[in-house]
Amino acid sequence: MFQKLRMLDEKVVERMSEIHRPVLDKIMVMFTYAGTGGMVWWVCFVIPMLISRRFRETSIILTAALCFNFLMGEIIIKKSVGRDRPSTRISDDDMKINKPKDHSFPSGHSASSFCASTVMLLCCPAWIWAPALALACTIAFSRMYLRVHYLTDVLGGILLGVLDGSLVTLLFRLFVFPAQ
Repeated sequence: MFQKLRMLDEKVVERMSEIHRPVLDKIMVMFTYAGTGGMVWWVCFVIPMLISRRFRETSIILTAALCFNFLMGEIIIKKSVGRDRPSTRISDDDMKINKPKDHSFPSGHSASSFCASTVMLLCCPAWIWAPALALACTIAFSRMYLRVHYLTDVLGGILLGVLDGSLVTLLFRLFVFPAQ
C-alpha cells in the first residue's frame, strides 16, 4: 500500500511540473506566501475577529486552535516522521520559491489553513467560512503546485487541521464558552 501511495505522490509531483504557467506561478506563489506561518489567518481573521465583539470568542478559539495545530504538526509530527520534500530532487532553477529546509509531512500550510477554516465553519456564518475554506483549498493546492509537498503531505495536513480545529472548538465550547 505504501508503495502505491509513493507512486501516486510521484505522479502528482510530475503532473504539477507539467501544468506550470507564468501567470499561475505568480498566483500560487502569492497564495503560498499568504499561508506561511498561518499569516493570512492571523491578519485577516484572528485580529479583526478579536476587535469585533460578535466574533471575539471565535478569535480566541481560532488562536488556541492554530497554536495547538502548530505544536502537533510542526513540533511533534513533522519532526517524528522526518520525510524529505519532493523539492530536494528538483534543481533550484526549476523552483518558483526557495526550497523549504524543514521536513515534508504533514504540510503545515495545509494544516493551519484547514484548522482555521474548520473553526470558522463551526463558529461563523457562511459568508465567513465559505471564503475561508476556498482560501484554505487554494493554499493547500499551491504547496503541491510549487512541488514543496507531496499529495499525501497535503492530505495529512488537511486531516490534522480538521481534527485540531474540531477538537479545540469542541473543548472551548464545552469548558470555556458553554452555551448560556
